[in-house]
Amino acid sequence: MKKTILSALVLLLSLVSCQKESTDNSSSDSKPLWKMVFNDEFDENKLNTENYDFMIGDGSLYGMKGYGNNEKQYYTDSNSSLENGVLSIMAKKEKQGDCSYTSSRIRTKGKFSLTYGKIEARISLPEVKGLWPAFWMLPEDDFEEQGWPHSGEIDIMEAKGRVDNMISGTLHFTDDDNKHAYKTGNKVFDVSKEGTIADYHVYGIIWRKEKISWYCDDEVYMSVNISDWMTDSYKESSSPFDKPFHILFNMAVGGDYDNGVLPPSDFEESCMDIDYLRVYQLN
Repeated sequence: MKKTILSALVLLLSLVSCQKESTDNSSSDSKPLWKMVFNDEFDENKLNTENYDFMIGDGSLYGMKGYGNNEKQYYTDSNSSLENGVLSIMAKKEKQGDCSYTSSRIRTKGKFSLTYGKIEARISLPEVKGLWPAFWMLPEDDFEEQGWPHSGEIDIMEAKGRVDNMISGTLHFTDDDNKHAYKTGNKVFDVSKEGTIADYHVYGIIWRKEKISWYCDDEVYMSVNISDWMTDSYKESSSPFDKPFHILFNMAVGGDYDNGVLPPSDFEESCMDIDYLRVYQLN
């Protein structure tokens, strides 16, 4: 009995230690574990186009109308703003093309990408039904030849605006039959102590060769190991997650993520607010 209790305590201490190591920025010799390689505090009066570009339209320009998810917005380069150190991405109810809503989708493709590291952003999300804000990553190289999801996708944070106490992190890849597979986990907020998605929280991942871990406010809530994604589909090719990926921020309207739910009839506009983006690699 004593041996069993001792083993349980050792395991618990090990898990706590691993979680702290996953998000801490220090090492045993006091040398910083992580070195910042890219950041944006959004202190300028407009978006730095040396770091980002806008995706435009309903997805047709990219061969995927509705962006592959039956989304209902038309992305523009005018649905975002910088003010008081915050990047705001705004979804509006307004007609554009065949869409009844507009929003923005911003990415670092062709500007900044990385393989492995710690990627985080401090974000406040709208509590509005039918809105789908996301902070995520896609391969830097065009992946049309491989096709999605064999190319891989890392969703650092997604939220359903109608669910004010939960966000999700997801990893997309293919299974042994070369079909879509994914691993997902949820961070559920204790609203009385942590607030809701409308409050600012730091969402991030620790991406290593052998494992990717998702955290919120330094609390790891999900990890996926290489053994999960290195399926039969990859035996004759490399892992999808050993290549450079770029970063995206967007706010979709409707779409498959929440079963096509749309904003209420009196919806006019709402914002996803990003306080900063910071990217680190091992020192």
